[in-house]
Amino acid sequence: MFVGRRMTKKVIAVTPGDTVRDANRILQENRIHHLPVVEGGELVGIVSDADIQKWILKEQRVDKDGTVIRRTGTVKEIMTREVVAVTPEDTIEDALLILHQRRFGALPVVEGERLVGIFTKTDVLAAFIDTLNIEGIGVRIEVILPPEMKFLHRLVEEMEGMALEIKSLILSPFREGFAAFIRVVTIDVANVKARLRTAGFQVPELADFLG
Repeated sequence: MFVGRRMTKKVIAVTPGDTVRDANRILQENRIHHLPVVEGGELVGIVSDADIQKWILKEQRVDKDGTVIRRTGTVKEIMTREVVAVTPEDTIEDALLILHQRRFGALPVVEGERLVGIFTKTDVLAAFIDTLNIEGIGVRIEVILPPEMKFLHRLVEEMEGMALEIKSLILSPFREGFAAFIRVVTIDVANVKARLRTAGFQVPELADFLG
């Protein structure tokens, strides 16, 4: 899965000359947390709600009558100029790793220097929901597998023999092997688990994952 499929294409952006107050208003009206800064369609910076709040706290002052006065200021004064960005061809896994390691909330998406989208943590969640196919009918069953691929083949064949509709299948490293998280359409989970155990598969209880 690639960033280009999941990014938000209708990007709300500002220019370096826009005021900090306008940028703050745009963030609040649209309930977003990041604004790419563009000039002539090209990405030149990014500003966040945290940047704006820091500026407001730093720049406000109180006059002799006790009135709070804030200097106008422009986005250019507070924006981050060295922007970490991704392209539509980058994988969601790469983008997610950057978001996690750098503790970012969003990544601008560029083609060359031109801004074409923005990829946020909300987009990551949407991609995760889609991958797991959890919005439709289905229940999840976990099976612990050795690392050899033949056991995955056996598992799929066994479930095919039960005439189950598989909605999604995710493999995740677990101890010395893998945990298979399978979402299937069934009204008899207990029977499915029992048949898998009879076939020799390790079907764990919740305590196995929490221990």
